[in-house]
Amino acid sequence: MKYPLLITLVASPLLLSACGGGGDDDERSFTTSDPIDGRYDTARISGDLQKYRNITLKDKNNANIFLVDRPSNRFFGEHAVLPFGFHESKGHLSTVTNDGKSASEEVTIRSYRGHYASVLETNKPNTVFSEELSPNSINGFRSNLFSPTDFLPTNAIYTYKGKAFNSVPANDADLTYTIDYGKRRGSGEIAAASGHGKITLEEAPIRYYSDLIGVTSGYGVKDGVAKEAATGVYRLGIAGDNAEEITGYADYSSQPAENSINFIGTR
Repeated sequence: MKYPLLITLVASPLLLSACGGGGDDDERSFTTSDPIDGRYDTARISGDLQKYRNITLKDKNNANIFLVDRPSNRFFGEHAVLPFGFHESKGHLSTVTNDGKSASEEVTIRSYRGHYASVLETNKPNTVFSEELSPNSINGFRSNLFSPTDFLPTNAIYTYKGKAFNSVPANDADLTYTIDYGKRRGSGEIAAASGHGKITLEEAPIRYYSDLIGVTSGYGVKDGVAKEAATGVYRLGIAGDNAEEITGYADYSSQPAENSINFIGTR
């Protein structure tokens, strides 16, 4: 079973991934037995995160949600400290660059935790990652976790319902997405909210992709068309032993689309 974890700054390709189930030659591999535990202790650190030797997000009780420690090549992720379902709480985000420059601030953590997938996003930091975040985006720091489905259902049609959200509560909305596994195609929508119009997730093929979300591979949709005021893209991963959950994100709003919204759904 695979348990990948992606950490990314929305609108900037900062990626950290850990995935299991591979052989000894897979530099990203690890093994765990509990999909809900959410604790991972090895990762490949790549992309622009290389400039940071330490990245830490703690919850309001000072427990690590994740820790990146590049000198020891260690990643520790603990989404299990998040409550199930949708939740908002305070936390603390901090970084240390390779040349010793520190940045730290209190953040609001908005999260949705399922059994096979979870996603969180902080408010847009003011000092942490100030050089990486797009000035035109509302998004903050995001962490995605999902356990990819290894074998898709056959001749089944499932409708997933759930939540879409980002750093701004006015953008919270309902998600509906239907996958016809016989035809291997899916489509859906994110309902309109006070901060955006309806976002249509146009029909797209369900396939196996490497680097589906960040550097995580799995079945889902890669660069499907998302339409609101502007045309953007959406990515979707299918999670769970029996495709119980989906998770992903969609671009929307400006031209070209600068803002992203996370989503997670259960059938």
